[in-house]
Amino acid sequence: MSTATRAARPAATCPIRPGEPCTLCQVDVTGPQDCGLVWLVMGDDELREGVHRTRLGRRPVPSGAGQRGGGSGRTSPTS
Repeated sequence: MSTATRAARPAATCPIRPGEPCTLCQVDVTGPQDCGLVWLVMGDDELREGVHRTRLGRRPVPSGAGQRGGGSGRTSPTS
């Protein structure tokens, strides 16, 4: 009889929420490898870049990189 112990499987981390475990928030998902949300985000260049910036500690993006139109989208009231 073998007394070898089975190594614990490492917990999968969520690529969308860096530093957090995969919570299986989608129905019929077994982890990040078959998560529809991960597939959508990683398939979109802008969203994937946003996740990458979050992982890097929210470092500022070099000027001109990944900007669309600029500004915050807010308009200031005129007097």
